[in-house]
Amino acid sequence: MMTLQPQCTSPRSHRIRVQQTELHYLEWGTATNPPLVLLHGGSAHAHWWEHLTADLARAYWVLALDLRGHGDSAWITPPAYEIEDYVADLEDFISRLGLAPLILLGHSLGGFIALTYASAHAEALRALVVVDMGFRLRQSRRLRLLSHFPAPIYQDEEDLLRRFRLLPPETRVPVSLLHDIARHSVCQLPDGRLSRKFDRATLTREPRDLTSRLPHLTCPALFLRGSESQNLSTATLAEMVALCPQAHGLEIPEAGHHVFLDHPVAFLQAVRSFLPDTTEEFTCKT
Repeated sequence: MMTLQPQCTSPRSHRIRVQQTELHYLEWGTATNPPLVLLHGGSAHAHWWEHLTADLARAYWVLALDLRGHGDSAWITPPAYEIEDYVADLEDFISRLGLAPLILLGHSLGGFIALTYASAHAEALRALVVVDMGFRLRQSRRLRLLSHFPAPIYQDEEDLLRRFRLLPPETRVPVSLLHDIARHSVCQLPDGRLSRKFDRATLTREPRDLTSRLPHLTCPALFLRGSESQNLSTATLAEMVALCPQAHGLEIPEAGHHVFLDHPVAFLQAVRSFLPDTTEEFTCKT
C-alpha cells in the first residue's frame, strides 16, 4: 500500500468563543484559498487530519475543529453533546469566521454533524464530503456502558503508546501515525500521569434519522466508505446517494471505518478528484 511522505508543516492553533463556550481549531494554508473545514469523529481530535493537511493546504484554507468536549475544546457542564449542540457550534464557527461558501468534510460523528448542517444550509456549501457515516444515528449499548467507565490513565508515554487503541480497533493505520495521534490525545495530570482529553459524556447521544432531510441536500456531495467498514454498509451508501440530488458514492479499498488513516493516498485521490469541479464556482442549487 502506498503511504504519504512525512510533511513538516506545523498548524496554527486558535481558540474561538461560540455558543457561550470556547472551541479550539487548527489552521493550515492561506485564507485566499477556498475554506475547507474538517470535522473529526467521536473521541478524536483535530490532529487526526494532520497527515493530510500539507497536501490539502496547497489548494485550500484548511481548518480542523476540535468538537466540544474533545481535544483542546472546552467540556460542557452539565453535558450537552447532542447533534444539535454540535451543529449550533458549527453554524456559529462558520458565521464568525465568514467561511461561507465552504467545503465541509466530516468523518463518523463529524460526518453526521456535517450531513445535518448541510441538509439545512446547502446554500452555504461549495461541497460536502462525508466519510464512513450513514444518515441514521442509533444508540450504542457499548458506548453507553463505556461512558460510565472512568477515563483510562497512562503512567507515561511508553504506557500510552503500548495501550492506545482506536474505536473500533480494526485498522491498517501505520504505527508511527497511530503514535502521533496518541500523543495528541492526552493531557498531563498533576502527578505526571496522562489522561485522555475527551469528555466520556460525549460517547452517548439521542438517535437521529435524516431520511426526510436528505432531499434538501442540494450541494455536490461525496459519500465515502471503507471497503472493510462495519459501520457503513454498501446498501446504506447506495440509499444515501439515491436520496440526495447531487451525491456520489465511492468505496475506498483496503480501508475500514478509519478510511483516511487506513489508506490516506486513496482517500486524498478520491477527495481531490471530486473537489475540482466544485471549487471554481458556487454550484449549489437553490
